[in-house]
Amino acid sequence: MSSQSTYFYELVRKPEDEVYEILRDTPNIFTDKDECDRLLIHWAALGGREAIVQSALERHPEQLDAEDDSRYTPLILATLGGHLPVVTLLTLRGATVDHRNKQGHSALQYACSKGFLPIAKHLVGLGANVNVLDGLKETPLHRAATRGLEELVALLLENGANPNVQNVAGNTPLHIACEEDQRSCALRLLKGGASTSVENRDEKTPLDLATRSTRTAIDNAGQSCT
Repeated sequence: MSSQSTYFYELVRKPEDEVYEILRDTPNIFTDKDECDRLLIHWAALGGREAIVQSALERHPEQLDAEDDSRYTPLILATLGGHLPVVTLLTLRGATVDHRNKQGHSALQYACSKGFLPIAKHLVGLGANVNVLDGLKETPLHRAATRGLEELVALLLENGANPNVQNVAGNTPLHIACEEDQRSCALRLLKGGASTSVENRDEKTPLDLATRSTRTAIDNAGQSCT
């Protein structure tokens, strides 16, 4: 870290009374940037310091969607840190829900990859794009399937997620769930319209990649529906 990054990092971890004293005595602290173009609001959002974020927005409302040099906004960082109160504050102020960083990752994608269901529900409720693509052409559904997060998979499917989107390797979320032995997610994806016949770039279907236990669960589910 640079000296400025270290300063911000340590500041957002100080007790509230110390922080307010520093903010009062150092007004330019809200506009200073570190070597990654991050402002205090970015560090406060990542650290879950709602009051500091609030103070920054009161003084500089234009920082609501401020980007660092990798195009991370306070909302994306608050999501990455798992801080629902800060996410709620930022979205109530009108933060851009579907903003993507340089890797193409949105706040919803991070909520799904980290398993933050309450944050994902909040973002989806605000109309976040459930089919947003990152740089690898993966959707939030790919991320939830990788982690075996059935509740998130269900949330996304119920709100219009396409279960048959293929990433750069040609894998759908079902390919990933089958290969990673995420049986409950695989079954939920099938229920949500996932195809077992889509081939990836290696000409493999989800069932070709399925572990024995996942294949058995899928076969049993198919038999119970006949």
